[in-house]
Amino acid sequence: MSLRTEKEVEFYKDLFGKVFTTFLLVSGGTLTTFHREGKSPMVMGGTVASLFLLVALIFTGYLYKREINRLEE
Repeated sequence: MSLRTEKEVEFYKDLFGKVFTTFLLVSGGTLTTFHREGKSPMVMGGTVASLFLLVALIFTGYLYKREINRLEE
């Protein structure tokens, strides 16, 4: 168990939390705007951003899980 690996795990944990929070804020704002205004350019942009953040969330979750598994070995 190296200090470097522990720092990487902490980094990915922090990064995952930030991406998750950003995803919730953007997707929630997009849904609210869609409910109020219907289809608009802002909603379309928010949808694209939400999909991008979902992919980033899945990727950072994968990296975080990989580092956890590496730490346990």
